[in-house]
Amino acid sequence: MQEVYEKPLTESEARSLTVRDIMSYPVVTAKDKTSIREIAKLMKKHNVDAVVITDKTSVPVGIITEGDIVRRLVSTKRNLWFVKAGHIMSKPLITVSRDMSLEEAARFMAEKKVKKLCVVDESRKLLGMLTTEDITKNAGYLINVLEEVIHTGYYAGLL
Repeated sequence: MQEVYEKPLTESEARSLTVRDIMSYPVVTAKDKTSIREIAKLMKKHNVDAVVITDKTSVPVGIITEGDIVRRLVSTKRNLWFVKAGHIMSKPLITVSRDMSLEEAARFMAEKKVKKLCVVDESRKLLGMLTTEDITKNAGYLINVLEEVIHTGYYAGLL
């Protein structure tokens, strides 16, 4: 079962960047029966540090990060030949709506203590991923917006 967080937008949030504006896509995915060796190969091939695990209907159900592999496998000396994605994936998967404001998504990440959020639509279809890196890349833009709001009380670029 997924945990989906959606909150109605206030007027000020409606004028800000949304998750949709900066999320990363497409997302690298695999099935829960995929071997960890294959997951590691996917990470290397696509130069990513996470793979989203989907069920038979392509609905995201978990995530495996490089950290998961190190903490749950390498540090325990488990045999990588036999471990499947479903054995070590982090779940339940924490997801957000593409229309959530960037500020709210950042607060939600901090509250949940996660570095990645899967972005889904109303039917739980995977649309993208929001990472702390995506937010950091856009920090300069957000600072400019904040400065303009402070100086003028209004930011025309977000309407």
